[in-house]
Amino acid sequence: MIAIIMLYSCIDDEGNYDYTELKTVVISNVSSNWSTPLGEEYVITPVIDYGGADSTEFVYAWVSEIQEEWSDTISREKVLRYTFKEIARYMTVFIVEHVPTGSLTSKQIDINTVSRYSTGWTILSEQNNKSILSYVRAEQAGENEITYNLFENIYTELRGDDLGTGPIRLGRHFSSASDEILVIQESGAVEISGLDFSKVITTKEEFVKKDYPSGFVPKQAEYGSRLEAILGTDGNLYTRINPNGSFQVCQYNDVPAISNAKIANMYYCAYLGYIYMYDELNHRMMGMYDSPQLYTEKIIYVSMHPDSTHLPTFTPINNMGEGTQVMYIDSYSVEGASGRDFVQIIKKGSDYYFQTYKAAFPALGDANLYVYGGKEELFVGNGYVNDNSKYCMDGSSYFYFTAGNVLYYWDRVSKVEPYYTFPGGATILDIERYAYEDREEIAVGLDNGEFYILDASFEAMTGQKEKVLFKAENLGRVVDVQYKYGNSSNFNQQSRQ
Repeated sequence: MIAIIMLYSCIDDEGNYDYTELKTVVISNVSSNWSTPLGEEYVITPVIDYGGADSTEFVYAWVSEIQEEWSDTISREKVLRYTFKEIARYMTVFIVEHVPTGSLTSKQIDINTVSRYSTGWTILSEQNNKSILSYVRAEQAGENEITYNLFENIYTELRGDDLGTGPIRLGRHFSSASDEILVIQESGAVEISGLDFSKVITTKEEFVKKDYPSGFVPKQAEYGSRLEAILGTDGNLYTRINPNGSFQVCQYNDVPAISNAKIANMYYCAYLGYIYMYDELNHRMMGMYDSPQLYTEKIIYVSMHPDSTHLPTFTPINNMGEGTQVMYIDSYSVEGASGRDFVQIIKKGSDYYFQTYKAAFPALGDANLYVYGGKEELFVGNGYVNDNSKYCMDGSSYFYFTAGNVLYYWDRVSKVEPYYTFPGGATILDIERYAYEDREEIAVGLDNGEFYILDASFEAMTGQKEKVLFKAENLGRVVDVQYKYGNSSNFNQQSRQ
């Protein structure tokens, strides 16, 4: 009966109604993208067939949901211009509304962000006491051309907050898939993801008691393939053994790894097999096994090989004398030879000396590392360098050092010349060399906020090419520069000299 009444009501209703057709559109050129670059503006330009309707009657919205964690309208423009700041899957819907009728047309797509920050130069600087982390990526522009793309203050740009204060030093940490960047700073050392520059963990939390041992202030860290060691300003060294090459799978012991020692600095390189260090309390070089697993964390004592002839001027590595400072340690491999050839700059009194020697174990796992073929001479840069000078080298070919605003090079024979003089008189605070395949570069950071990438090829050295490949300004006081290898495989393959 109710239905009949309603039917008659409709028949008898003589009202005047204007039924307007809903206006829908056809959307194209909007599709899923499984490799959207993280941290860089991503643009989608829809193509819309309005079906003869007035395009000014439509409004737009882009709504995105990340990992089912949050949903937000990221744009109300027809053309999407958005910077995705998390590595994730973004389920995104493009909505077109015809305002007069309220009709909606939508298209759903998936956007998966990927990091394009795997390799490049990282720059730690200081502005108004704040730690600033920037990044430079090299990109292939042509068959033989590379361009450099600066991401200034990348941590704050991506994360939206401050990294910390009082920047001091960077450290490298690798897994087989990615890397982390250790930022040592006065406000507290922290590990940063090499994929998206997010904070992973504070170094304090990586100790057994979730706090530093008494009196510990981080100074330097070296991450081997298994042994990971962090050094404090008090000379105490704390270690942990990484069982599988992943990040944060174990914690640092809160008892110093070496008793009756005061470690001043450490050195590690790919495939070295141990972390090398200078014990200034006992005036000696020593080490700790990194690999293989059977010997990891075993202490290594350095001694002079009894059958080797050392120059009379050579300072014994196992007893360098009170007051000796080891200013720089590096090494390189010689094809066909066992062990490594080491280079050191040491300071005795007010003079600087250049040492070279070979080091090898009698047998793998032996507690003694024998040094032989030792040579030492007054460093050719003795009249130039000071305690703040920085060094790097090109295997056995060239040795670079800084003094003030000048980068010098030495051919390891007699020739010492300025490689590049930086204008304005600013002081060089750090340098590092990267060389692999066709790239030979030296990165330089200065206290006036400038950062340079110099061409270190023979052609540039002899004036056949321009030396400056890239320059950035206004970064703040640059305290450390470091090449970012991206993962352990790249580091092992590309960092060996």
